[in-house]
Amino acid sequence: MPSPETKRDAPRRGASRDGALAQVRALSHPLRLRLMELFALKPRTTMQAAEALGQPPTRLYHHVAALEGAGLVRLRETRAKRGTTEKYYEATPAVLDHSDLRGALRSPGGRRDLSALGVLVFDQARNELIQALAKGLGEPPRTLFAVRGVAHMTRAEAQRLARRLHAVLKTERARRKRARAAGARRSRQRYALTVAMVPLTKVT
Repeated sequence: MPSPETKRDAPRRGASRDGALAQVRALSHPLRLRLMELFALKPRTTMQAAEALGQPPTRLYHHVAALEGAGLVRLRETRAKRGTTEKYYEATPAVLDHSDLRGALRSPGGRRDLSALGVLVFDQARNELIQALAKGLGEPPRTLFAVRGVAHMTRAEAQRLARRLHAVLKTERARRKRARAAGARRSRQRYALTVAMVPLTKVT
């Protein structure tokens, strides 16, 4: 029989899984993924985002609303301009937790949404790599690379590797947060980082 603590935590875990699934669904669209990247750079209006993406603003309003509803962007401030109110949005520090995503994997709909997001993310990574190579953006050396490997590990070894990868990403998020808080103004090159660790089916 579950302990009282487990009973209290169960609704919270369910809500967390629902929130993670809502975020996955909100991101499973190429425009929303690009919007997230823009709002992560700096607060901006939907009109400004539309201009950066070369899209009509009317096409983006419901996408921004979907991201806000999923807790991925938030209203940073409003400004009065010529009798209208401009709304500036920014990306939230929300991170999809792997324990929450495990719950999403238990339902056919969740697996379908995660699959769509995975295809979208790696399609974008492929396009970014092709464009960078075409423009010669791999200088200085070692700042542009793509690696694929297959490793044979025990479950414990795989878990240790996953923890190290999570730690690297957590450290990088903290560095970006410190840089934004310090108001760093130096010219910076943007880099895309796409990571996947996937258990493979056994080859017979």
